[in-house]
Amino acid sequence: MSIVKHRFSLPQGMIPFFFLCITAGCSKDFFKPYSERIIGQWELYDINKVGWGSSRMVYSEGTFQFSADGSFFYTRRSGAKYAGTWRLKKYTVTVTNSEGQQSAEQKHSLLLSATNIEDQQVLADNFDDLNFTSTDRFKAEVSNNFNTVTYKFRRN
Repeated sequence: MSIVKHRFSLPQGMIPFFFLCITAGCSKDFFKPYSERIIGQWELYDINKVGWGSSRMVYSEGTFQFSADGSFFYTRRSGAKYAGTWRLKKYTVTVTNSEGQQSAEQKHSLLLSATNIEDQQVLADNFDDLNFTSTDRFKAEVSNNFNTVTYKFRRN
């Protein structure tokens, strides 16, 4: 009695072709740096707080316009308009797991600073961790000793 194994194999030239077909329909934003992906108009649509105590939420609703030159415009739902700057910074965090092993993680912070055009009120906040969850969505966190506030944005 013999056992016959059937194996499916592709000619070597077909593998890049299949990879191209699979990725052709996907968004290429995944390959862009965060500083390019954030350009455009975004709406803050959800805020979640986890932990104890109060948190100072500087930006609590409205739309955000990020320009390639680092300028930033924020409009509250009330109509109040702010103009300022944004800056992304990439940094490395060392994480230790429960077994004592360490690994390095790349993170992005987002600094927003804007001034109200009419009354000169200044709004500034530093989001500790920014992550794109899709082409049209990102989340950013602000953490302190007792809680973490997660802000969720979607592209307008």
